Amino acid sequence: MSADEPQPLRTSLRGLSWARLITAGMVLIAGTLLRYAGSFPFHLLPFVLAASAAGLVSCFLLIGSVRGANLRRLAWMQVCLDVALVTGIIAASGGSDSVFSFLYVLTVLEGCFLLGRRGGLVAASLAGLLYVDVVLGRHILTLLGLAEPRQPTALEVLTVLLNAAVLFAIALLAGSLAERYHLAQRSLEDQRKDYSDLQAFRDLIFQSVGSGLIAVNPDGRITAFNRAAESITGVAEKEALGQPWEALFGREVDLKEAREGVEGPGGQSRRYEIRLQRRDGYEVPVGVSFWSLRSGDGETVGLIGVCQDLSSIKRMEQRVRQADRLATIGRLSANMAHEIRNPLASLSGAIEALVRELPADPSRERLVEIVLRESERLNRIIRDFLEYARPAPMATHAVDLADLLEEVVLLIEHRSLPAELKVVREYGEKLLARVDPQQLRQAIWNLCINAVQAMPEGGELRVGGRVMPGGGPPHLQLWVSDTGLGIGENDLPHIFEPFFSTKAEGSGIGPALVYRVLQDHGGQVEVRSQPGAGTSFMLILPSADAAV
Repeated sequence: MSADEPQPLRTSLRGLSWARLITAGMVLIAGTLLRYAGSFPFHLLPFVLAASAAGLVSCFLLIGSVRGANLRRLAWMQVCLDVALVTGIIAASGGSDSVFSFLYVLTVLEGCFLLGRRGGLVAASLAGLLYVDVVLGRHILTLLGLAEPRQPTALEVLTVLLNAAVLFAIALLAGSLAERYHLAQRSLEDQRKDYSDLQAFRDLIFQSVGSGLIAVNPDGRITAFNRAAESITGVAEKEALGQPWEALFGREVDLKEAREGVEGPGGQSRRYEIRLQRRDGYEVPVGVSFWSLRSGDGETVGLIGVCQDLSSIKRMEQRVRQADRLATIGRLSANMAHEIRNPLASLSGAIEALVRELPADPSRERLVEIVLRESERLNRIIRDFLEYARPAPMATHAVDLADLLEEVVLLIEHRSLPAELKVVREYGEKLLARVDPQQLRQAIWNLCINAVQAMPEGGELRVGGRVMPGGGPPHLQLWVSDTGLGIGENDLPHIFEPFFSTKAEGSGIGPALVYRVLQDHGGQVEVRSQPGAGTSFMLILPSADAAV
């Protein structure tokens, strides 16, 4: 079968073979019964051979393969072959006296059904020609002395002519009906393809929407569940379909209230914000809105819920609030630092002058040493904070962050570390970025020092970097993680605030400096921590291609 032949024609030819086989069997049985009833005054053997030939042809076509064949040519061949087989059956059963002349009608209908009006007219012409030849041929044989003399009657001639005319009339009528049938079939097939394409396009849109789409029937059971909804809930579509709404989203959303909302002006319910407890243990903030789901005739058949994962929005809101808070604290603290630093320098100078003029006293000198040391410590804290609050202008250029991380790790390894502490490098490829290497090196150094201090008994310090996968502008991800004490849930939102520290000797400037450096570079910092399991800082930076 050629690639462009229609599949219905193949099906029709196969059905025709079965019909021919059944008809041949019925004709053979009918002829045999007529013979034994004495109503078949002709030789039975030619009749049996003709009917059997039709059956054998049908068996051959059913068993044989037509793959690679031209189906229209095969259809023409079968129509002509069937006319010839029917002519053989009629000739063997009495010609114009045969009770099987009606079989010509079947061949004409076959031609119309397979090949349209043209096929029907060709079958009628061929059948009429052969039928006339069968009737008149007997008289020609009589004239030649090859058969017994027989004078044709007017009734026989009229019968032949009427049968031929009827065949042509049937061909015209059936051909017209067949043409309409084929046009309707093609139109129906085109509409089926359009509907299939439309349905596929609808499914594609439904599955490709970034928001979760969930259809709920009037009984509150889920009837549609797209790919984004799977990602948000962590539940597969097959598992979600048929489940009640509460089984996936709990009872924080009242579907009855949502239905009342969509029936009001605008056809939309109020927006719900819920905390979705996923089956994998994570809790996800989700926003849900509902619209009325209607059929083609406008009848309400349920609700369509649109849900969005608000995790990134919540993190962004938290970062904005934190940035505003840090900006306010920074402005206030910078002014206070200046006000403290000047009197502190005066006090230190005055104490040194007093000590020089007083007689030597070991206990007094010890107290003065403590005062000067603590003054210097306070001055160092203020200096670090002023560096955070009013940093020097950035001097950025293209840097391989893998080399920068290696420098920091080497410096860490040459410090006095706990015996059981292990440093793991998780970088290897080039990580090109446009940064201020001095500021970024200081930020990573602070994170590494904090990680080491969080593991006094030893543990594992991991320092790594990679190019973040996915579309959009290229970004780099650096991380510093430890297996230390971790940060409490209540302390986690405040770790980037200046002077906030959970360590007795800590100044709280280090994490705040890291946050400010990442902001200045157009990046962001994220922290994940679990008490007793460690802390991980993630630094996101634009790559050299995406940096501005």
